[in-house]
Amino acid sequence: MTDVVITHWFHIPLNSKSKRLQEAAISQFLELPSRKAVKKAVKKGRIFINGVRGETHNWVKIGDRLSLEESRITNTEIASSNLHKTSVLWEDNHGACVIKNAGIETNGNSKVSLDKMCCFTLKLSNLPDNLNVPRPVHRLDKATHGLVLVAKTLSMASGLGSAFEKREVFKSYTALIEGTLDLSFCEINIPINCKSASSKIEIIGSTKWPVFGTATLVKINPKTGRKHQIRRHLAMIGHPIVGDNMYCGPLKYTGHGLFLACTRLQFTHPITLESMDIETDLPRKFKHIIHKLKLP
Repeated sequence: MTDVVITHWFHIPLNSKSKRLQEAAISQFLELPSRKAVKKAVKKGRIFINGVRGETHNWVKIGDRLSLEESRITNTEIASSNLHKTSVLWEDNHGACVIKNAGIETNGNSKVSLDKMCCFTLKLSNLPDNLNVPRPVHRLDKATHGLVLVAKTLSMASGLGSAFEKREVFKSYTALIEGTLDLSFCEINIPINCKSASSKIEIIGSTKWPVFGTATLVKINPKTGRKHQIRRHLAMIGHPIVGDNMYCGPLKYTGHGLFLACTRLQFTHPITLESMDIETDLPRKFKHIIHKLKLP
């Protein structure tokens, strides 16, 4: 049994004096990052409020004690997993930037996910508003490789969350797309799920490629952050990402997964106000196309 005394919330509104259990327990425990995960744990009778088994409609106040029964997946099993590794590009007492490899969820109930990796890779903050576990503040699709920002304190989580909401975080992705685009730059402004969505596309170069005849390497700067925005936008203009079996046409290139990676993040550190600019190399599967285009 793991116990946590509620000192703050991870689900808006953050200034509430009390919340229903299904919202109060979100991210209070490592394996409960979402309302769905909390409901699942409550259904199995694993969550207790001040020693009493909880229901989703029960109210929880600041100062209450939540307890979570251990699941069949133990921390020892997670720590011993060979997949449970991530690279840290930057870290301080407030937060960090790590690399999420393709094929791994950012967070969730799976045995191996980025948030669980961070618990074994990052140092906990010793500041007064420290989080009980480091917490990713945004998500990448499971199939996408790249940079993810992680908060270690409540103030960092709030500050970065606000920066993403206000579109103050500059994100740069690299993708290999089907076919050839006969231009050097374009901006896609097509709504997704009835919400505005904008992606700037810069063409790097094209070369011969199996299945499609040609493929083009592009850089993408999404101005908004809709679900699957980059993948859907590129598919909408007739050039889906190589390896994207969800949004591709009848032709499929298989064997190397999705050719999409988040390679750069620029933002202002919410606490120190330092200008941050973090970059990483493309994953190995891009090496072939880089060599073909004779890129550095």
